[in-house]
Amino acid sequence: MPTKADISDDAKTVLKALATRKNVILAGPPGTGKSRLLNEIRELFKWDQSQTGSAPTGRIPIPASSGPIPSWLPSPTQDATRNVYQTVFDQNTKYRDFMRGLVPQVNVAGAFTVTSGILHRAALHASHDGNASLVIVDEINRGPAVAAFGSALVGLEADKRLPTDGQPTSTTQFFEILGDAGNHEQFALPNDLYILAAMNEADTSVEPLDVAFLRRFHIHRLQPDESVLRAHFGLPMTATSLPDTPSGPADYYEALTQAFATINGQILLGRGQAYQLGHGALMHQKPDAANIAGAQEYVATAWATLRGHVDEVFYGNTRAISDVLRAETTKSPYTLMESTFAGQTVRRISGPVRPSPAELYSLLRVIATE
Repeated sequence: MPTKADISDDAKTVLKALATRKNVILAGPPGTGKSRLLNEIRELFKWDQSQTGSAPTGRIPIPASSGPIPSWLPSPTQDATRNVYQTVFDQNTKYRDFMRGLVPQVNVAGAFTVTSGILHRAALHASHDGNASLVIVDEINRGPAVAAFGSALVGLEADKRLPTDGQPTSTTQFFEILGDAGNHEQFALPNDLYILAAMNEADTSVEPLDVAFLRRFHIHRLQPDESVLRAHFGLPMTATSLPDTPSGPADYYEALTQAFATINGQILLGRGQAYQLGHGALMHQKPDAANIAGAQEYVATAWATLRGHVDEVFYGNTRAISDVLRAETTKSPYTLMESTFAGQTVRRISGPVRPSPAELYSLLRVIATE
């Protein structure tokens, strides 16, 4: 069975929330580990008892157990078949794709058939004795979530579910769906069905989720974590002073980490928590701890990601970008240029497209310390 070290605190917290609330949304800036956590929870929920030892898949441990399902896991007594169903929402996601609806019948002109969407299939599976289902919806706010859930919304909450014994209570909420023959049937979501979704709240290409929809979910937020970045680089857990001239890879990684924390602080003030950048965005490969040229290349790639995020978050606000780049200080390789056009003050930032290693270290240092 998994040891305590195999299961992250976030995974255990989310699984406990699923057990009580039935529906959980993982929210947070990009790069905070939402996809990693989805994968970890997916494997833990299945609790594959056929394995004899814990084996890693990349950075995600596959749980193995020779004992009972722990009591804090959703539906711990349902150990016959624990299935996971996974989907991604987009602008074209419809109720028929997620729950139930009519679709054209293949190779039969003018004929239609009733389709069973992923939520409906998961619900049917969880309705059988000994079974449990987890539906994972990535990018839930990238599609019309309210329309996709449709009438199933009224039965999402834990007290509206059909109990495991199949006997409805006074609070069980039934709603109409299409039956296999095209007739209308009464349906309720089962007790052993769970929904786990993920979203980036600051995604500018989508509309915010409906408040009535969100209150049916427990929200678990993930935040940028400087300590994860420090562990990745093999740095001390507390910031150290930055020398004027770097002497090794650690100085470059320390400068990047401190600049990352400072920039996230500025984004928090200027745009809000949801627009920050997660630590994972700068963990694109294993860092070179022995070769200064390797460290310079790593930091240059990470800076390109960080700078691109700053430009996107403060798009059109040259003054804000200038403040982040410290363009009005002599230690920065960037300069804020002001001129007049058509009677208006025009600002632009002048500087290197790809800073040299010396310029980049100087920039990161001045961002972190001034």
